[in-house]
Amino acid sequence: MPYITYAIGDVHGRADLLQVLLEAIDNEARQSRLEPRVLFLGDIVDRGPCSREAMDLVCSALSKWPLSRLIRGNLDAYFLDFMSGEQINGDRFARWMARVGGYQTMESYGLLSSASISEAALKFRFENPLHLQVLSDAASIVVDNRFAYTHAGINPSYSIAEQDPRDLMLIREAFLDHEGAFSHVIVHGHTPTKHLLPEVKPSRLAIDTGAFASGRLTCLAVSEDERNLHFLFATALGRDIETRREEITYDRFHFAERTASRS
Repeated sequence: MPYITYAIGDVHGRADLLQVLLEAIDNEARQSRLEPRVLFLGDIVDRGPCSREAMDLVCSALSKWPLSRLIRGNLDAYFLDFMSGEQINGDRFARWMARVGGYQTMESYGLLSSASISEAALKFRFENPLHLQVLSDAASIVVDNRFAYTHAGINPSYSIAEQDPRDLMLIREAFLDHEGAFSHVIVHGHTPTKHLLPEVKPSRLAIDTGAFASGRLTCLAVSEDERNLHFLFATALGRDIETRREEITYDRFHFAERTASRS
């Protein structure tokens, strides 16, 4: 069955925005008779208030649309490490709780009353086995013919096939400041855009629009032949959430030769 790719930027616990965006995707799919392939670009959890509900929506979408994938973000990885690890670094856990929204995630899952980190992890694994499995099975990158999808970006010094999963989750300046073309246009999140709107560059497309603070969750739709693109937005306006569609011109992107290798 023909499909269309929907890449969704960093959710950060904004289940309200994600639910409306997934409904918009479902409506488009019914009208176009194309199967959605939803690629969640990571950081589903942390910072926002409803990480557990957001993960429920991710799991539901993966089940409903089997071509879909979760791409693991660095904050998803931290949460997975703490909830599945045999030995947990207490200092690292404290930094996660205080600095990047771990507290909100633990609160969302009802884990704050646990007597210890280990007890919280056991409770999480018992009550949320599907969430644990989905986080564990998450990809680092999804590569198509012209576009590649990852959480943070790629290391310009290496080809797509040689990327370090840590770079794919964490890289910033070396990728964002790179001026040359890549073999693929990189669709990514991780670094909120300057104006909290998507940034369309010749070699990359940034769709982290700061949903947890801005109230705007962004999705990029790409046709199966990768030549027809549009954005979908779910934006909170007071108590209401508005959806909007915006077209993109394919000719804005540049592609390098596919022979890139270690420099």
